[in-house]
Amino acid sequence: MRYGKIAFMVSVVCGILLNGCYKEEEVIEPAPIDQSKVDKALVESYSDLAIQNAIIAQHTIYPYHFVTNSAQLNGLGERDLAVLTAHFQQNPGQICLAQGQTESLLYQSRAQTIYEKLLQAGIPDGKIRITGGLPGGDGMPSSAVIEILENARTTSFDEDSSSSGFGIRQ
Repeated sequence: MRYGKIAFMVSVVCGILLNGCYKEEEVIEPAPIDQSKVDKALVESYSDLAIQNAIIAQHTIYPYHFVTNSAQLNGLGERDLAVLTAHFQQNPGQICLAQGQTESLLYQSRAQTIYEKLLQAGIPDGKIRITGGLPGGDGMPSSAVIEILENARTTSFDEDSSSSGFGIRQ
């Protein structure tokens, strides 16, 4: 019986101790979602993807991508070249460097800057092509351009009572 009393006292003490350790769990409510922020982030991500695709399709670095009268890329130039570099690490291709009104010596310095940045990014020398051509993209067939120019030459505009205020007379 003595062991029974001791066992009873130990179980009462343990029960009291264990009951004191019990704490009701707090329910954490999730933070409310700001739908306008979600929408803005979604639009920005679509916009960023569209801009990246346009940079890749065009694959051209223009004089405005450089600090004025310098071979140093500005912020826009750095961003566009980074997009092209990431693309060319997986896909071979070429970068067009538009000369515009840039003097020959500065143009060559700019080409060297681009070349070195591509090398630093780990693009092998054999995959790097910098040309002085026209921007990329789908463009338009020359036959369509000729047709548009011919139509523009034979079309005259004159006032009419239509809703736009002008009628086309051929």
